[in-house]
Amino acid sequence: MLNPGTALKTRIKNGETLAGIFISELRTPNYGPLLDAAGCDFALFDLEHGPFSLPDFAGMFPGFRGSRCQPMVRVPAVRREFFQPLLDLGARGIMVPMVEEPETVREAVSLMKYVPRGRRGIHFSTPHTLFQVVDRDAYIRAADNNILLAVQIETAKGLANLDAILAEPGIDVAFVGNADLAASLGLPNNLATGPVHDATRRIWKTAQARGIAGGGNFLNPEYATRFYGDGLRFITLDSEVGGLLAGLRGGMKTLCSGLPDDAKTANLTVERATTC
Repeated sequence: MLNPGTALKTRIKNGETLAGIFISELRTPNYGPLLDAAGCDFALFDLEHGPFSLPDFAGMFPGFRGSRCQPMVRVPAVRREFFQPLLDLGARGIMVPMVEEPETVREAVSLMKYVPRGRRGIHFSTPHTLFQVVDRDAYIRAADNNILLAVQIETAKGLANLDAILAEPGIDVAFVGNADLAASLGLPNNLATGPVHDATRRIWKTAQARGIAGGGNFLNPEYATRFYGDGLRFITLDSEVGGLLAGLRGGMKTLCSGLPDDAKTANLTVERATTC
């Protein structure tokens, strides 16, 4: 059940910096202890682009019980069938992509919170209460106050409506989708300098002024530290697939560099590191 002291929402509101990883492809019931061992604060399962189903989540979420690392889900759209079952399975946070209007935030908040603050349906004989009998009012207060909402600003329209979007109550993280934002603006995806860099910093600083944490995804963890002063407090370090490929490619490079030329079966490239 919900533990307000360790909830992601509580920690982010207390000023902590949270770091986790997108889960986009691979399935295992051991993600909780695995990502705990890696030091992750959260696992963000990608239902927008990933192949997951409700039975997949039902098999993976129990592994997070008792873990510091907590499960979140990026939903593909703001619809009841994506929110209700995931929250009842024990998701500790929801990320909404492509937010372009304040009405989207209001609908997401409504689907996440119980009456009278929202319209989430009550059904307590499910994993989010560990199938236990709970005090209805106490649980509703805990759930409403401790499930995190992250919204993605990643289009030109979302950027234009930034102030109105972030004025909506209930947002905990303003997460920049810089790749999609760059594509929507028709610009190179460059976070080092230029218009996308400036737009990204504007999003985070606007969020920071409203007490909302900034969020972003980075392939290079050192790069993320550059934006701490802009309010970046919620960080994803690529995905489990990216981490797996980076580790394997690094190992293959090291292996191949130590082998004699006549032992190498193919040229090693950065893009394909499966043979020497």
